[in-house]
Amino acid sequence: MAIMAWRRLSEEHVSRSIYLLTFEGKRVYVGQSVKPDRRIKAHRRQWPEPFTPLVVTTLVTDELGILDLEYAWRWRAHLSGWNVINLEGLMFDLSLIKESARRQGERLTWPFFT
Repeated sequence: MAIMAWRRLSEEHVSRSIYLLTFEGKRVYVGQSVKPDRRIKAHRRQWPEPFTPLVVTTLVTDELGILDLEYAWRWRAHLSGWNVINLEGLMFDLSLIKESARRQGERLTWPFFT
C-alpha cells in the first residue's frame, strides 16, 4: 500500500480536470490534474501497457472539490462494471469512498458502453 504524505489542500479555485485511463479487461484508472495533457503523457511513460485516455470533465474548483469528484468517478466506474485500479495497477480500495462521493457518482453518466 502506498503511503501518502499529508499536506494542506489548496483552496485556490483553478481549472482542474478529471480523466480516465482505460485498459484492456475493463480496467480503469481515474485521475485529476490541472494540466491533464501533460499528466496523461507522464502516464504513458509510467504504464507498461497501452491505454486510452479520456478527459471526462473540467471545472473551476479547489483541490478538495476535485478530489471528491475524483472519488465519485471511481464509484461510477465501479457501478458501471469496470475494475478501478490505482497507480500501481492494483485494485483500488473502494471502501475508501465516502457516502457523499458514492451518491455523487450515482448521478454521473459513464462515457462508455458496458
